[in-house]
Amino acid sequence: MIENYKGWDITLNWDNKYYLKSDTSKSNLFNLKKKWMGVHCNGEKIYGSSLKEIRHIIDYPTLHAK
Repeated sequence: MIENYKGWDITLNWDNKYYLKSDTSKSNLFNLKKKWMGVHCNGEKIYGSSLKEIRHIIDYPTLHAK
């Protein structure tokens, strides 16, 4: 866990070292939108490309509703 923000545990979803070692084939590319993951105490998960984006999703959930 990198941070606990308003009841959400925020972590890096993948290791940068592994990402740099991967080849460029489509099957091994990582989705940069899912680099960071937030998990709420009720089990809900959110994904984002940066820590700042995860905090924004937590602060303004109606702007990011699917």
